Amino acid sequence: MFIKVLTLKINKMNPKIELKRFTTLIQPKLLSKIKLISYFTNQKLNEVVNKSLEEYIQKFELSSNTKIDSLIDFSSNFQTIDNKVKDKDK
Repeated sequence: MFIKVLTLKINKMNPKIELKRFTTLIQPKLLSKIKLISYFTNQKLNEVVNKSLEEYIQKFELSSNTKIDSLIDFSSNFQTIDNKVKDKDK
């Protein structure tokens, strides 16, 4: 438990967000628009895309009355349980 608290304090002093590279297809006109927004707001393209995705997810969660994070946690809990069962069977 002490390690977790220490890790949180270190992260607060030097917050780093993990980024993951991915490739996708996008309509050329949409890409131009998002690049212009990035330029006009003096933000990096990935920052504008991240913010757009966050807002889209929030809108989805509100309209669907659900939390995506809880669904992801729920899924990962099943994977953890499944792995424990497999290890037990060995």
